[in-house]
Amino acid sequence: MRKTYLLLILIIAISAFLRFYRLSDVYVFNLDEEYQAAYAWLQVLDPHPIWIGLIAAGLEFYVGPYLVYLTAIFLAISQGDPLITAYFASFLGVITTAIIFFVGNKIYNLTTGVVASLLYATLPLFVFFDQKYWNPMFGPAVTALLLSSLILTRHSKWWWLLFVGMAGAIFETHLPSAPLLLIGIWYFLKGKYWKDFRLVFFCLFVFLAFYWPLIVFDINHNFSNLKVFTRILGKENLNIKIDPTSKFYSLFDSMGRFWYLKPGSPNADEINFGCSSLSLSTGFRQIDKYTQRTYAPFWLSLISSYLLLFFLVKNLTSKILSHKVLALFLTFLIISFLIYPGGAYEYYMLGFLTLFIFVPAILISGQSRNIKLTAYCLILLTSLLGINTVINTSDEFSLRPKKIIISKVMNIIGNESFSIEGRGICHNYEGWRYLFKVYGRAPNQSYTDSGLGWLYPDEISKQSSFYTIILSEDRIPLDEDLSSLPSIKEGGYRAYIRKN
Repeated sequence: MRKTYLLLILIIAISAFLRFYRLSDVYVFNLDEEYQAAYAWLQVLDPHPIWIGLIAAGLEFYVGPYLVYLTAIFLAISQGDPLITAYFASFLGVITTAIIFFVGNKIYNLTTGVVASLLYATLPLFVFFDQKYWNPMFGPAVTALLLSSLILTRHSKWWWLLFVGMAGAIFETHLPSAPLLLIGIWYFLKGKYWKDFRLVFFCLFVFLAFYWPLIVFDINHNFSNLKVFTRILGKENLNIKIDPTSKFYSLFDSMGRFWYLKPGSPNADEINFGCSSLSLSTGFRQIDKYTQRTYAPFWLSLISSYLLLFFLVKNLTSKILSHKVLALFLTFLIISFLIYPGGAYEYYMLGFLTLFIFVPAILISGQSRNIKLTAYCLILLTSLLGINTVINTSDEFSLRPKKIIISKVMNIIGNESFSIEGRGICHNYEGWRYLFKVYGRAPNQSYTDSGLGWLYPDEISKQSSFYTIILSEDRIPLDEDLSSLPSIKEGGYRAYIRKN
């Protein structure tokens, strides 16, 4: 036990170091974070009950409001500075590392717990996503706890309360793990747990503790959320398309990126869905000419795919419940991603990639001593490469250069009024309005007002501004010639200052 706890402490320490290292510089804050922060700031200014949070992309399904309340608390403490949320996201990533260790050790064996948690602690893809504060950040922890709680119901029926709690958390945060609930419902019915009135009552109570605001919302909005499947099947007013081929290419690429991201690239390029044509984002096809995003070598994706298929074929019909449930979870997440009628965004796969961590760990634990030693060396090498990538990541499209640009712009324009515009492909909607408001002054008008202006209508001025600040992703060609304007360059951005 002493050695086990020493290993856990060491892995958690590594996880914490990587997630907090240069966090104030490398924090990625763009449109999603701006939406969340602007929405939560309303609660800081005027605390009042709300029934919904953010909307699930492409489905017109709203998740619950709890994350909005949590964000409001953080922003109230920091007086609006979003950096505090980055520290919470990174802390959550450290907690997730510990959860993966305990799940691997408790459900499988110590080797699985150590290998899986070490990979989660050090692989850059997980570190970079864990440093990002948004609703998908809960996905890895929720998915791991869904897996463990369902398996542990064989020991005690009361583990269903944790499973149901995580089910409720899905509807408060992010939906890609929702198909896993079908597996839980099947085992609940198959095991005849529904005959236990007390268990059913407490499960219902726990779930409603998360879901009740959405019930209030549905009652007052013609059951909008509950009609989500009708909208998908009928494609009513939704720009959606089922395209499993494109999803497969994105999944295959992520299976290789799971192991390795090249050092020196901007972390924002690696995790911003607009920085890859695989995301199927309209208007972003040309980004591959400019982005520094890592595209996985074919052979690395092939190795991951082989490990996955080997595990699934061996365990989908296994009599070992822990292996079978993991295989079912992975299968359901793959199928749901392939048929999801929306973008092929990598962050939709965070739950799947988190569970995939257990696959090589379980396979290693079942090998002979000599093969284990070789595998340990490969895992250690992979972790060291991951640590090197995280430490040497570029912050050119992260928070540090944005704060410097805002400060310099404020020094130049003084107290004159200004508006902001954006130019970019991969990094266009970068949360500039909210950041100017926090670190400088709020602009009179912003190019994001058309989408987010409903959150701050009283702050949008109808008067013309003295200056227009054009914020450009500096590596891309511009449609207009701005070379005659004074400009400020920092990191990967350039701010052009134009008198109106």
